[in-house]
Formats: sequence, structure tokens, C-alpha cells
Amino acid sequence: MSVAEGYELQSAVAALRSQRGERIIGYKVGCTSPTIRSQLGIDHRVTGRLFDSEQHTSGVVLSRKNFANLAIEGELAVEVSREPTQQDFAGTEVPACVARMFPVIELHNHVIRGEQPSAGELIANNAIHAGFVVGSGVTPKEASSEPSLAIFADDQMLEECAGAALIQTVRSSLTWLMEIVRERGDRLSAGQIVLTGSIPSLIPIGADCCIVVDAPPFGRVEVTFVT
Repeated sequence: MSVAEGYELQSAVAALRSQRGERIIGYKVGCTSPTIRSQLGIDHRVTGRLFDSEQHTSGVVLSRKNFANLAIEGELAVEVSREPTQQDFAGTEVPACVARMFPVIELHNHVIRGEQPSAGELIANNAIHAGFVVGSGVTPKEASSEPSLAIFADDQMLEECAGAALIQTVRSSLTWLMEIVRERGDRLSAGQIVLTGSIPSLIPIGADCCIVVDAPPFGRVEVTFVT
């Protein structure tokens, strides 16, 4: 399946889900870091839709049985206040179109059926997105200190990252997504959420545990997985 065919199938499934009452509330951007690209065997960004039915509030308890080969990513997300423009990306700071920034735990059905990694298959499966857990977050003006992000499982640190790369990932993902959705006749709009992509790796969840993503100054988010 080609990339174009993958997006056609993703759009067709999204239309069916909308017809049955689910609401698209934004987008995810995936395969943004060398770590994730190496894990998935994909060398470019991909995007998928976010649905209201798959959004969870921090502190939620979820059953691993509801997922296929569950894996998670810890990353930053944004809520946009309006459609981004090229002027929003002229500097190096958080784009002016961002109303709120917050950490998320992205959930994945980590199933790839092809013999070789395929961007088309990944995209057709909505970039293996299976939902996300979200905290409250902060406005860009409140996010003035040096950013960092750490992922914990039952209080044991699994991965961490810090510094300008976190903000740069937000900026580059938003810029790329703005162009992609315009190419297919869509637009980002006020209130939509964008998951901007993980710098740490895709982490498999094979046992019951509590996952916490601590990302000062943006906040903290957690989920408990049970059998």
C-alpha cells in the first residue's frame, strides 16, 4: 500500500467513524524522531486523526485487554487557538497560534502485519494511534523555564529528554501538519489538539503498571494499566 493509498483508507475509516457519532478533535504527528523512525522502519513524518471517544483524563484506569499489543509514547501536545500561519513560525519560540501546551501519554495498538515496515500500512491504521491521556497543561507564557520530559513506570524512570528539542519538535510538527491538512482541503482550527510527536522511544506495556509522564513546566499526566 502506498502512502497516498494509506491516507485514502484512513480518511474513509474516519468518515465512517464520524457517521456513527465519533468526533474528530485534532491530529497526531508521528515518526518525528530518529528513535521512533528506527523502531518503526519509517523515515518520514506521518499523521492520524484524534477522536473524542479515545481521549482520557489523567488518572484514568485502562484495561490492557482493550488494546492490541499495547505500547505508549510520552510527548507534548498543544491546543491551537486558531489556524496556524507561516508568520507563527518566524522565530524560535512557541508559535503564537498555541493556546495551551501539555504532556500526553499516547496509546498505540502496536501491530504491523506486513513482512516489511510500510508507511502505507502505518498510515492506514491511523498511525497505530489508539487514544491518549491528557492533563491540564499551561499557556505558552507560563512555560518560561527550561523544558524537560521524563517517563516513569511504577516510579522507575524509563526515558527522559530535555531542552530546546522539545519546543523544536512542537514547531516543526505544527508547520508540517499545517501544510499536510491544507493539501487535502482541510484546516486546523481553534480548539483542536495536536500531538506533536515523541522524542523518546515507543515503549511496550506488557504488564500492569502506572505510567507517569512528568514534563515541567507543562505539567504531569498518568495512567494505570490493569489486566
